[in-house]
Amino acid sequence: MSATRTLMLAACLGLAAAVQAQAPADTTKHPLKPGWWRIPGTQSRMTIGGYVKADLIHDLKPIGSPNFFDVSKIPTDGSTGQSTRLQAMETRLFLDVRRDSRFGEMKAYVEGDFYGSGNTFRLRHAYVAIGERWLIGQSWSTFMDEGIIPATLDFEKPAAYAFVRHAQVRYTQPLGEKLAMSLALEDPSANILTPGPGKVSTPVPDLVGRVKWKGTRCHVQLSGFLGGALFVPDSGSDQRVIASGVNLSGALKVGKRDQLTGQVIYGPGIARYRFGHYAAPDVNGDIKPITGIGATVGYQHYWAPAWSSFAVYNYGIDQPEDGEPSTDADMVSYGAVNLLWHFVDHAFVGVEYLYGLREDLLGNQGTADRIMLSVRMDIN
Repeated sequence: MSATRTLMLAACLGLAAAVQAQAPADTTKHPLKPGWWRIPGTQSRMTIGGYVKADLIHDLKPIGSPNFFDVSKIPTDGSTGQSTRLQAMETRLFLDVRRDSRFGEMKAYVEGDFYGSGNTFRLRHAYVAIGERWLIGQSWSTFMDEGIIPATLDFEKPAAYAFVRHAQVRYTQPLGEKLAMSLALEDPSANILTPGPGKVSTPVPDLVGRVKWKGTRCHVQLSGFLGGALFVPDSGSDQRVIASGVNLSGALKVGKRDQLTGQVIYGPGIARYRFGHYAAPDVNGDIKPITGIGATVGYQHYWAPAWSSFAVYNYGIDQPEDGEPSTDADMVSYGAVNLLWHFVDHAFVGVEYLYGLREDLLGNQGTADRIMLSVRMDIN
């Protein structure tokens, strides 16, 4: 986003706020909460927010992802060396607009960060939610559990973990006060390895479903997906590949503020929901889904009202196919622990240690260690 466009956006938001301050809106139907204002001439209400986050990153060993800790980029050739980087790419902005309708509250939400090429603005979420039932647009996949995203300073999160945003159409049906079921059609992935030249396509969207039970102190979620891809070689017969997976996850409150979280994912093609190759040729040149399993456990603890820590460990392993490159990861593990000081409301400073291990298909291993120092202040 250019400086001129940024200034124009800021001017428009400032003008809207000034008009709102001069002309009180009718709040009889839906009183405005603090931080919200009504868009002049409409019954829509909006808020803007996000946060600014700056990171000092020091790597004690080489890793091919300087801005986030991606263990799949750990070299296994015995490389050595250290590096330091300062960046603020995780800085995040969102716009939330809502209005009432006969279908319930309608919500339009847009969010982005600056992990685009050259620190440009990058879209994270953009969707419309209609009441509590429909979601249309890009957001967290229905397959994942957004309620247990690890509270790390690291942006990347664990490797063998369901963590992806998809364009989708989702419908949620309550099955009682604590139970709900969701079904979605989601944008498919064509990230497969092929035995030769040709074209890969995804004729149909992924079918994703989940059932979630939410109590007062815990929740449990079971989700699954089914998807596929078509490979049309330049010569020879077409090949179809089917991928599927399941995800069992949950969280449990411990004491007043602590929380224990866990997740297990499994399936032939599970990497489809973690930006990895999820299928490869076997010894006969037939494309097969890569079966994988991953387990994650995390714990958040509050030492005092202004001091907290989060620790997480993740482990994942694949059953490789013969057509995978020998440099592909066969096993990965990820661990992180941090200490945060919430020195004022809506702001903190924190330090985090991260450790990763990667083993390739030849059995070669590489490890990486990272220390992060972060400062964050919420905008809203």
